[in-house]
Amino acid sequence: MNQKTIFTCSKCDAQTLKWSGRCSECGAWGSLKEATETAEVSSPRTAGKPGEIKQFKGHSAQSAKSELTGVSALDEVLGGLVQGSVTLLAGEPGIGKSTLLAQAAIALATSGKKIIYVTGEESPAQIHRRLIRLAPQLPATLFFLDLTDVPTIAATIEKEKPDLTIVDSVQTLRTPDMNGEPGSVTQVKAGSAILTEAAKKCGTPLMLVGQVTKDGDVAGPRVLEHLVDSVLFLEGDHEHRYRILRALKHRFGPTDQSALLTMTEKGLETVTDPSQELLQHRLSGIPGSAVTCLIQGQRPMLLEIQALTNPAGYGTPVRRATGVDTSRLGMLLAVLARRAGVNALEKDVYANAAGGLDARDPSADLALVAAIASATKNVPLNPRLGLFGEVGLGGELRPVALPELRLKEFKRMGFDHAILPKGQIKKSVDGIKTVEAATLEEALRACGL
Repeated sequence: MNQKTIFTCSKCDAQTLKWSGRCSECGAWGSLKEATETAEVSSPRTAGKPGEIKQFKGHSAQSAKSELTGVSALDEVLGGLVQGSVTLLAGEPGIGKSTLLAQAAIALATSGKKIIYVTGEESPAQIHRRLIRLAPQLPATLFFLDLTDVPTIAATIEKEKPDLTIVDSVQTLRTPDMNGEPGSVTQVKAGSAILTEAAKKCGTPLMLVGQVTKDGDVAGPRVLEHLVDSVLFLEGDHEHRYRILRALKHRFGPTDQSALLTMTEKGLETVTDPSQELLQHRLSGIPGSAVTCLIQGQRPMLLEIQALTNPAGYGTPVRRATGVDTSRLGMLLAVLARRAGVNALEKDVYANAAGGLDARDPSADLALVAAIASATKNVPLNPRLGLFGEVGLGGELRPVALPELRLKEFKRMGFDHAILPKGQIKKSVDGIKTVEAATLEEALRACGL
């Protein structure tokens, strides 16, 4: 038995014998980390016995039984917990993952289910404070396990057979037989594989918490998505109250469901009407305000796009964006000046997706451009006007997905006019007047700009 030094990419887990500044597989810079591999003398392969093959024809398919968690957002996106299923809940640190799972643990334990909460990242005292903030009277069937040793955790799951096991988080797990520190790719994958085997062996649902950095590094969905059954992502801005929970992968149901949540003193609460919630503080008659419709899964969601322009005080104009791609903002400003004759290139431009949500979808291009033009000309848009469409470099408007669904959401929220790319709709929606524009200049003219 001898050891050799290898280098492992923290992004894609590729291995190489020589260090380099860039991974040859995924192209990431500075991601190769040194590790030691133990090489053993190969032994003769054990011959296996042939297995029995069966026909798919006539095979009775049994649907997996699921049980609701009692947290509406999780139940809506996940559809309940399936016996033996493994779910990864990913998101940036502090976004609310532990709070959401604590709510699920309390709800299930209150109904008499046995829950084990593996406290790896935080101490039991810290988690206890969060739990009593959510529910002053904790149920007796809610237990914790203050360990990070993977074999011990797996043995506990097989012995206790709980109705749900929560591991918070996978970065803290340690498998003694594997090289690397907790949080490394090797440790995360090995620990998750052992716990997954234990969960499926005894039929208990397992939920893993995975922290994701701004680069989507190490313990995020990229590393574990092939090991788990479902991947949920909780996203939002730390400084705002709203969060979006959506499924990136789900073996037991669709991935087109999403839920809007708001952070309160009592935890994360589901917003039943996202459009109403996001537009309730909108002021009408203000230049630089436009409303678009985003699609989260199959859920339409109206969102206000705001823009503010001001004469540049220095040589280089300022570009600031929240919830909007800054590089795309610069591109749209150039298109607006060259193709529509509205020059805001020499002005400071500030763009904002109200509520702190992500409006980087190209379908929000038209609303963003209309808001900038409105702010530049100091002319407010019709407060009951909705816009959606992708803007190309030639000033053309390009189609986006599910236009009828967007129009129906506009109508439901009291909007009576909509501007969209030409040739988008095959069937008109009653109660809302639509203007189909082929170019950005036509769309702005229809806006009265």
